[in-house]
Amino acid sequence: MGSSSAGAGTSGNGQGAGGTSVRREANTDQTPVAARVALLVFGVCVVAACNGAGFDTPGNTGPYPYTDVPAPPNGVAQFTVLPTAIDSGFTLTALGNLNPPGHTVPTDHVYFYAWDLATNAQTGGSGTRTVYMPATGAVTFLLQTPGVGDWKIECRVTDNFFFYLDHVLLTTPLTIGEVLPAGAAIGTTDPGGTLDLGAFDLSVTHAGFLDTARYPVETQHYLSPWAYFTPDLQAQIYPHVYRAPTAADKDGKVDFDVAGRLVGVWYLQGMPADSSYEPYGWPRTIAFVYDYYDPSLVRIAVGGTVGPAGVWGIDSTAPPPKTVSVASGVVTYRLYDIFDWHPQQGVMLVQMVNDSTLKVEMFPGNLGSTAEFDGNAFTFVR
Repeated sequence: MGSSSAGAGTSGNGQGAGGTSVRREANTDQTPVAARVALLVFGVCVVAACNGAGFDTPGNTGPYPYTDVPAPPNGVAQFTVLPTAIDSGFTLTALGNLNPPGHTVPTDHVYFYAWDLATNAQTGGSGTRTVYMPATGAVTFLLQTPGVGDWKIECRVTDNFFFYLDHVLLTTPLTIGEVLPAGAAIGTTDPGGTLDLGAFDLSVTHAGFLDTARYPVETQHYLSPWAYFTPDLQAQIYPHVYRAPTAADKDGKVDFDVAGRLVGVWYLQGMPADSSYEPYGWPRTIAFVYDYYDPSLVRIAVGGTVGPAGVWGIDSTAPPPKTVSVASGVVTYRLYDIFDWHPQQGVMLVQMVNDSTLKVEMFPGNLGSTAEFDGNAFTFVR
């Protein structure tokens, strides 16, 4: 599921931005509308399992506030097996996908798609693909998606290194603490569906999370899974990663918070920090970040509350969030839908009241370039 720039509460894999120059950028997007819509529908159905919420299960704590399951002996923080086959025409993604409300915060995992995002070619059809253990690991967490039936499986590889697979139809029951060897077949993908892969290391921290209490453990310590595959497997992986040629890397980024600047993730005032990454917090979140396909493009992800859930782009001449501060005063963003059949969809006003407080109001349907705060504004905090 990709980031989109706007409108009618939708999001997808398009990469456009707004305004006249923005529309030219949007026209460079090679992802057909049908593909983006298909990804959105799939994402809405399974986002609850994708989200990190629920990992910290009662009774499963130990040397870290995370799990009491020990790592397997001689574990190595490296992936030596592809978790599923990458056939010709398949697409992989970088970190940082946006798909509100569940993924208003950029995703801390990557995706294996059984089709080509650039052409919408359904190369994988509606069949299933075998899912393998990419490294030897001990099972620390299991969660079945309600109403869907597939599973999220987390494994510990070393004292600090963990990974998880999501949307797996298990072919054999698994148990907490069970050690599974690299290459073991554990199930299949959903018919025609994606596979998610996330990795994190408890010894790794990121500067772009200003209040770590608002992020689950696996997000706070995220890694790019692609960077942990063996070099020969990376040679198979990176050519399939859907990433702009101008991007500095094909791994992506999740943490964008900068103290005293608009850029990053904000939460509705009064919401408990530990509710931020739970379903309660999803619609009460707003993010001013950058696109996972083309990281030069600004994305405003709205979980709800201030307006319809979705992802918007801004005019290329508007102030980028990394430059907006208290000194900027009221900033007006014209919101654009990167789905190419819709231009501007509304206006958003933002004002940093202080370094950690943000006033926001959204005006869906306002196709002008101005607006004024009224009684419908909301206050967000870090």
